[in-house]
Amino acid sequence: MKKINFINRTIHTKNIFVGIFSIMLFISSCSSELDINNDPNAPTIVPNSTLLTSSEVNLGYIIGGEATRMPANIVQYYAGHRGQPLEYSRYDITPASTDGLWTNMYNLLADLKAIENNTAETNDKLYLGISQLLQVYSFSVLTDAFGDIPYNEALQLSGNINPAYDKQEAIYDALLVNVDKGIANVITNSGSNPGTADVIYNGSAAKWAAFGTSLKLRLLNHLSLRRPTLALAYLQTNPTLIINSTNDAKVVFGISASNANPIFQFDVLSGRKDNAIANTIVNKMKSLSDPRIPVYFKPVNNGALAGQFLGNIPGDDNDDSGENLFSRTGSAYASTNSPVVLISAAEVNFIKAEIYFRANDAINSEISYKNAITEDMNSLGLGSSASSYLTNPLVTYNNTLQRIMEQKWITMFQGAYESFVDWRRTGYPVLLPSVNNRTSNNIPVRLSYPQIEINVNTAALKAGPGIPLPYVSLSNKVWWDL
Repeated sequence: MKKINFINRTIHTKNIFVGIFSIMLFISSCSSELDINNDPNAPTIVPNSTLLTSSEVNLGYIIGGEATRMPANIVQYYAGHRGQPLEYSRYDITPASTDGLWTNMYNLLADLKAIENNTAETNDKLYLGISQLLQVYSFSVLTDAFGDIPYNEALQLSGNINPAYDKQEAIYDALLVNVDKGIANVITNSGSNPGTADVIYNGSAAKWAAFGTSLKLRLLNHLSLRRPTLALAYLQTNPTLIINSTNDAKVVFGISASNANPIFQFDVLSGRKDNAIANTIVNKMKSLSDPRIPVYFKPVNNGALAGQFLGNIPGDDNDDSGENLFSRTGSAYASTNSPVVLISAAEVNFIKAEIYFRANDAINSEISYKNAITEDMNSLGLGSSASSYLTNPLVTYNNTLQRIMEQKWITMFQGAYESFVDWRRTGYPVLLPSVNNRTSNNIPVRLSYPQIEINVNTAALKAGPGIPLPYVSLSNKVWWDL
């Protein structure tokens, strides 16, 4: 793992600020062109405002792009019918498959680290705290997907281009320390305020603090099998969390091709037409008469089945390049300007419902469960449908983990990387392996280490988790997954 360039993207993502960002870099390098002490050909320090904007937008593209596509096929939100999406649906996930996610995420982390380093001189604690929280978020997505990863030495850049791997248990310990540091720093609300340079919360210290506490609760809940008392203990401290959908942490995109939502770019603008929705989630939601169906999914576009909501069998290669057979991702998350949600009030309320359930507190578990579904409906403009949906006997709270997690799985359609965590921890929803899979009917429980690490950081990989074995290593559990 090494820094290849300032902001690296695969062909599947496009930074909506790339033009502005390039111009700002040019201005930064040339604004003092009459000063003989400055090299006009070398950029000076990039302002924190620029770094923050580009980092947040890139995070949106990664979370809505590479971090979504593979897990979405594993947890059966998607079921690609040809090409790369079909490979993912069949668990044909190789080291080359994860190069983009790994490289882009570490490049993003390097930019966030640069903000942190800059604040050592400026003492801008709000910027520092935001950077720390986004680093924790990004590292958690990586380690949850891969297990052991470079952490302590990962962001030394030119100081160490072959960082050692750290154990996931130690990484989680460090993330929990650093999320507290980030919360403490944003709470001070001191130093420069990023304002509109912060495309997530517009510089609101209070909202960032709630993001931090919600992130911490998410991470502690990930440890439900390893350290089952921690999440409840933290929840009992009454942290201020994201519990209202108006405070969802999200990156909102634009209406032109150059700044469009990453799912829209991949599924529509690319002209690929090779992804599809899985029949697993479509059929489940239809069985519940779920009012979110028309915004989650596009109906079949053409032919005799036009207008129906239908999914592909995971792993099946019945070609639908004519869009005659299967639904695609709908307007809620795959329009040009649809948001990519990082943490939502719905998710936080579901986390609370699970924690209270495990503590045998059925009253608070039910309250949180109902709030979770209601807040998701509110975020989608369907708030008036929540009450009737919750009276459906197949939806009504029944004090079982299965009911909680199945409804969370539906709600987290936009956050497949997190549903992948939930499914591994709880076993819900119950999934059958895809047909024609490459893993001997074993549903993957991790992603493969990337080819770039095999090629460039071989010694560290061998000394750590080891060189991945094609398809076999996909069945090796990460630390928190007992």
